[in-house]
Amino acid sequence: MSTSQDIVVAGHDLDAYEVIGADDVRVVSVTLDPSVAAIPGRDASALIGQRVTGAVEAGGVLSPGLVSEDAFPPEGQSVVRVTLTPDQSGELALEPGDAVRVVVSAATAQSDTEPTYTAAQVAAVRVGTSRTVVEVLVPHEEAVALSDAVVAGRASLVQDSAVISETTAGDE
Repeated sequence: MSTSQDIVVAGHDLDAYEVIGADDVRVVSVTLDPSVAAIPGRDASALIGQRVTGAVEAGGVLSPGLVSEDAFPPEGQSVVRVTLTPDQSGELALEPGDAVRVVVSAATAQSDTEPTYTAAQVAAVRVGTSRTVVEVLVPHEEAVALSDAVVAGRASLVQDSAVISETTAGDE
């Protein structure tokens, strides 16, 4: 008697927040430890149109906690697009889910105002030949000011190793 079961896995690497399409998932037959949460293969078609909540490598098991029908961006957050030149993006190796800070410099070089920042999370990265566009999730109430700073060329990104504590963000 076989103890294998059909489960859903990623058909290729999936970025965090990516909408699941038919080609993004596949059903495989595996033997799993009962402690592993996996979406049954019979439910694969129900995943189409949902989002993955974190990055999943090709062949990675999709669990109920990795997919969501929730709207994007999440409630209370907005997506701000930060455009980086090749000099600005340099060696940054950003991926969806990474913690970053959007740093806003003073409006003029003569200003004594210290730069401020907002903790953010990378939602998507689009690399082009002349620029890289990084979409970041930020608190809704900060999105307009950050977007304005991006358009004015006063915003940059700092990649962090972990999520920044809310107590250190912004108003230091």
